[in-house]
Amino acid sequence: MKTFEERIAEKVNEKLNDGTVERLVEQYIEKGVSEALDGVFSWNGEGKKLIEKKLNETIVPVIEYHDFNQYLTKLDATLTEIINKTILVDNKKILENFKELMKEPESKEIKLSDMFKRYCKHVAENVDTNDLEACCEGGETYYECVTASMEVEHEDKGWFKSDFDDCIVKFICEEDEDLNCQVKLYKGVDKKNWMLKEYGDSIDINSLRGLSNFEVFLMTLKRGFVHIIMDEESDYDDSIEPEEKPEWTLS
Repeated sequence: MKTFEERIAEKVNEKLNDGTVERLVEQYIEKGVSEALDGVFSWNGEGKKLIEKKLNETIVPVIEYHDFNQYLTKLDATLTEIINKTILVDNKKILENFKELMKEPESKEIKLSDMFKRYCKHVAENVDTNDLEACCEGGETYYECVTASMEVEHEDKGWFKSDFDDCIVKFICEEDEDLNCQVKLYKGVDKKNWMLKEYGDSIDINSLRGLSNFEVFLMTLKRGFVHIIMDEESDYDDSIEPEEKPEWTLS
């Protein structure tokens, strides 16, 4: 009769010879490789960074320089026909904004100072004049000027190392906070020009009704991957005369 130790030794030999050990080793090797790959392709892993770099080098330039105008001819005609036939003001505004969003940007790059000029035009067209002083000079009526300004704030990442730089550009109208907005720009640390990363909230077809021309302009810059030349980084402001004219009476 075999002793207890002999039976244990026999079972060990069986497991060593029936492939159990090889199977377990294979499982742990697979697990180790899987965990290692999770680390390589994690949010800060070298594999993920390399893939992003290669995609930026290949796919982004293809999208950036592709001409989509060939797809817009029929869309333009269709939307124009719909706009001309509808009598609902809200629907017209939605379609007009959608049509503008589908257009290719006028240029592949724009100066930040030119973006500020577009904002100043936006302020002149839309500033609330209810609390502004009405003036008259030489028979011409006008509202007192308001102040539009632009501030650039570069993001300090501290200890965090990133392949991208970020900054926030704030457009401010002191007399009408409803016209205030900000955009987030980004660029590769080895790149010269910036691109628009974020602006406001996500939109759906219904929110197109309330978009201003300036908001549509910003969204077009983002969709078209337009390069932004940072020619102004210090605080920038201008005095803007509202386009709306007050009614003037002698009473």
